[in-house]
Amino acid sequence: MSNALGIGPNVMINRIVDRSGTPQAASLGKVAELRMDLMQALDEEQAEAAQASPTGEAAPLALTSGAVVDRLI
Repeated sequence: MSNALGIGPNVMINRIVDRSGTPQAASLGKVAELRMDLMQALDEEQAEAAQASPTGEAAPLALTSGAVVDRLI
């Protein structure tokens, strides 16, 4: 398995589902659940960054690697 830094967010979500031992019939639902969790975590991170910013705005957090996805989920 490659390093989480070198893979994209979608691949990382699929790897997390695969690692969790989710049955094949339920894997698509688990991917959707993790994607929803990721988007919620991303929104929370964005809100915290905006709250800490003196202007009240913050640059959006980029999902640049699987490591970011792993940290948020």
